[in-house]
Amino acid sequence: MILLAVSLLLNNYFYFAAFHHTSIAITVFSHYTAPLFVAFLAPFFLSEKFEKRLLLPLAIALFGLAIILAPDFNFNLSTMDAKGALYGIASGLAYAFTLIFAKRLTSHLSPLALVFGQSLFMILVLLPFFSFTPLFSLPVTVWVWLICLGLTHCALAPLLYLSGLSHIKAQYAAIIGYLEPLSAVFLGLLLAHEAPSLTTLMGGVSILFSGILITRLRKRVQT
Repeated sequence: MILLAVSLLLNNYFYFAAFHHTSIAITVFSHYTAPLFVAFLAPFFLSEKFEKRLLLPLAIALFGLAIILAPDFNFNLSTMDAKGALYGIASGLAYAFTLIFAKRLTSHLSPLALVFGQSLFMILVLLPFFSFTPLFSLPVTVWVWLICLGLTHCALAPLLYLSGLSHIKAQYAAIIGYLEPLSAVFLGLLLAHEAPSLTTLMGGVSILFSGILITRLRKRVQT
């Protein structure tokens, strides 16, 4: 449980560090190297057999993500971009270990106990570096948004994710995770009225197709 909390903290830290150094496109694309790490680490840490059949849906998902990010992708080998990409890859590696540790724990603990445990340990790890003074000066609206963020991002999302993870292989879950940036596109349309471009729609279709392939592969394994 401690390893899970630490890997999740490192994932968040490196992810935000990548945002600080480079563009959103480079950050997201480098972070989503996580399924590659999971595919190679799962056989060692989870005794999951490496399935070559996963390489095709993984490649399709990466292709779809690249299409979505292509218009904003401007990697010019500068120091800041290179640092950002390295931070993004580090975030992907940390996320891979987060998924692996969580998968191991799903056989011992319920998803609710896992979410509570990882949150508790994260608080304990961060507590020595935290100052309560700025909290008292925050306006009420900020507190409302923080509560919403806690309920959705820190509670509901991991609860649903861990519930699904307990039923499928870590390698499958990692690739299906490519639906996350796709959902961001639809939320942008719904909440911010940002109409997706044709290339974004093409990338989204590719990611959905990779998810369908994963589902069909899982059904074949079960039968």
